[in-house]
Amino acid sequence: MQSKACILTRLITLIATATLGVAVWFRSPSEFRMGVCIIVSVAAITLAVRSLFGGKLAWTLLFLGVLGVFAPFHRTQFSHSISSILDMATLALLAASPIIFGKATGPFVLKDPNGSLVITRH
Repeated sequence: MQSKACILTRLITLIATATLGVAVWFRSPSEFRMGVCIIVSVAAITLAVRSLFGGKLAWTLLFLGVLGVFAPFHRTQFSHSISSILDMATLALLAASPIIFGKATGPFVLKDPNGSLVITRH
């Protein structure tokens, strides 16, 4: 069950990263901005919940901040340069999320080719 949630989170993040990347690259018109905001907001909620359950409070607050910036139900009037900076920072954060949520919390076991146990870490 946990691996399915991980795959779903990565899929949502990939879709949001690709959508925001296309919006940044092609400077999408304002009529497409609502769709971009919805997709990024769904990814921000998903990543905030995952980081909250993972015990990463700082990342939870950061993803909630992204949700505040991209929330589709209110119109924030940032200048074009501030909006571009926020888009690029969010794009970098979404792209780095697989690294942030890597499987570093599990036990670490390293085996040599003969199958004998070499190093363990808990």
